[in-house]
Amino acid sequence: MTDLRPRQIKALTDVRAAYAARYRAPVLVAATGFGKTHTSAEIIRSAIERGSCVWFLAHLREILDDTCKRLDQAGIGYGRIMAGALSEPHIPVQVVSVQTAVRRADLRKPDLIIVDECHLAVASTYQKVFQAAGNPRLLGLTGTPCRLDGRGLGEMFDCIVPTCSTGDLIQEGLLAPIKYYAPYKPDLTALHIRAGDYARDELEEAIDQPTITGDAVKHYQKMCHNKSAVVFCVSISHAEHVAHSFRLAGYRAVAVSGESTKAEREEALNGLRSGAIDVVCNAQLWVAGVDVPNIECIILLRPTKSLTFYLQAIGRGLRLAPGKTHCTVLDHAGCVFEHGPPQIAREWTLDAKKKRKKKEDIPAIKQCPMCFGVHEPAPVCPLCGHVYTTVQRRGPQQVDGELVEMGAIKVGDVVRFNSPMGSMQPWEDGFLWTVTAVHADLVHVNIKREGKPVMTVKISTVDTAASALEKLKVKDKKREQAGAKSLSELEAIARQRGYKPGWAKRVMAAREAKRAAASGILR
Repeated sequence: MTDLRPRQIKALTDVRAAYAARYRAPVLVAATGFGKTHTSAEIIRSAIERGSCVWFLAHLREILDDTCKRLDQAGIGYGRIMAGALSEPHIPVQVVSVQTAVRRADLRKPDLIIVDECHLAVASTYQKVFQAAGNPRLLGLTGTPCRLDGRGLGEMFDCIVPTCSTGDLIQEGLLAPIKYYAPYKPDLTALHIRAGDYARDELEEAIDQPTITGDAVKHYQKMCHNKSAVVFCVSISHAEHVAHSFRLAGYRAVAVSGESTKAEREEALNGLRSGAIDVVCNAQLWVAGVDVPNIECIILLRPTKSLTFYLQAIGRGLRLAPGKTHCTVLDHAGCVFEHGPPQIAREWTLDAKKKRKKKEDIPAIKQCPMCFGVHEPAPVCPLCGHVYTTVQRRGPQQVDGELVEMGAIKVGDVVRFNSPMGSMQPWEDGFLWTVTAVHADLVHVNIKREGKPVMTVKISTVDTAASALEKLKVKDKKREQAGAKSLSELEAIARQRGYKPGWAKRVMAAREAKRAAASGILR
């Protein structure tokens, strides 16, 4: 136990105290990079010294292989219960695949099962394994004791042993600092929710778009050029499309998925480790069990309501490596607006969660309008040094419009919205609108015209963006027309706008008729 860090020693002590207090199934909750497997190796060593039989149970081959390496390093002998492995039931420590164990009825019953990624353990497959094993003591390992379906881990476990947050490990120099940018936030309001997350087919259609993929490649080029990166995609075809786009930009990129062969997965991992591959685009894979310390960039292209997926995906880039100063997260999926910054401390429970998360339960964040960096609320952006100012608004008016691609608008632009891609150009007739602020949600944009009140324009769809600001333009023209009191002033407006001859006289005639009607002269 001499090579354990202080936090790991305390975790080991707390786990023992939980068993001493007659809990049978504690959950050790620790962020990615804490060293849960290393800590559990000491628990295994202690158990076999007392003559116990221990299983280390997991669902991914990558996790099982990594556990075998850790046990080798710790000098602990083990057998393997998994597809293709030679059975050695006499060894008191077994590294076990849950998919294999559920099909075997002749296994030696363990005294303790250590369950990695234990938020999965309420599933029926795990419960069958536990029952067949004689319902021994359990030790759950996870960084996120919560499930997408809302079921509580209290169905299988009876207490939480907390450790620390990702932020704590970063502050202690055990994980790489995070630079988080959200240059794009997709509009997912029309998507259905199935099994707790966005409907996969609808999500793929919404996200697998050339403009979104192109924006991701562009930001990688700008901020992480040639750094080892992992992209999290919606589907297999989406991963292939994204990899193709990176290759067209000159990068060495491959796509892997849950359907890839073991050799293809290992080739991708080894390519990242050696630097032979720049970008790996993956789907249905690599949210756990991947230890490649030199990954310096995580690109999120899969929106999700799963906090577990979100934190584990970012965790792939937080390991320390020589020459690595930080991990850059490029969030083109809006995940940070759903779950908050990855490094914050969170309150965990074994209870089932509410059906819907209230907006106020989402951690507070701030987004810089200059660099699109996302961070916990602060007066200054920690990424670019931008000092936030409060815009004083007088007589705000709201006009419905369209969602513009995140990153398309910045403070100081003189804009109009006139194309399907949301491009900005000055008003040709001289009505110039200057962007003074971009809200954190990048949905409302404050636009100010010289001498006029600030207007709050709600952009909801790109197609109607032109009509949204056209309404502002029409209102402004009406104000100018109403302010013209004489025929000569109206004629000047007509000349400026290119109206046909007679327009000014018709306006004056209409005014006279309206006044006459109001005074009762016309009946």
